[in-house]
Amino acid sequence: MKWYADNSELNGVRGSEIPDMLFFGGYSISQEMESKLINIINTAKSRYMPIHEPIKWNFKDLKSYYEKKDEKVIFENALAASKKWKLEIFEKAKEVDFTIIIALIQSHSAKKDSITSVKPDIARYVFSNALMRVALHAKETEHDKYEVVLDWPDSGNSTIFDTEYASAYLLGKTSEGNESYLSGALKELNFADSPFYARMAQNTMLQFADLVLGACREFTECAIGKKETGFGFDLTKCIASHYRRRNGRIPQYGISIASADSEFKGKITKFINENLTY
Repeated sequence: MKWYADNSELNGVRGSEIPDMLFFGGYSISQEMESKLINIINTAKSRYMPIHEPIKWNFKDLKSYYEKKDEKVIFENALAASKKWKLEIFEKAKEVDFTIIIALIQSHSAKKDSITSVKPDIARYVFSNALMRVALHAKETEHDKYEVVLDWPDSGNSTIFDTEYASAYLLGKTSEGNESYLSGALKELNFADSPFYARMAQNTMLQFADLVLGACREFTECAIGKKETGFGFDLTKCIASHYRRRNGRIPQYGISIASADSEFKGKITKFINENLTY
């Protein structure tokens, strides 16, 4: 089994100058199912672009990538058809067995300087929240081997994730040592001894993680009242059955929500329960 994960950001509802919500997560999938998912994605891609070229939720972000390769026409055609290939991928992906696990956290402050100063701690915390739930999923499903595959950090520095993973692997605790993983140590659950990294632009599975996370982010925008509805809302509902859950509940199992604002957390939880029940 592998858990492919990415990160994303969003401005919340407090008027912060920079994003004050951080998402981290993706999906867990077996090697057998991975091959099926790759075929689904490549089939959808092939109608609009060469299958080796990347896709992502915010496809506009790839404009410079395609222009550097002198593929402006390919980019424009794929951008114009982005809703079509996203919908096809999500609809077909329902036939594949995978489990979505995502964590999100709201910064304690709306001030730019405060958010910037604690961003590494927030990133570590949200990664830890997601990783523990992946470990619990691994414990429940009892696979022979588990690997964590992450998109290479934009900063080029993976220390935060490496340190947190090492502590979880060896000790079953957060890197700060003040919280234990409910799953126990990752080494006891047949996890690899370190995370693996890949570039999203060259990895089809990470591209799907970006799509799933992007849809979840837009779903959350609807939950907090920034949007009434959206394409991400529709696609998140499309694959709602793939979110990890317990007794039908996704919050804190498939989507972990961390915020000091209980009203904010409650609003998202209520929205998930009302719209992703399966």
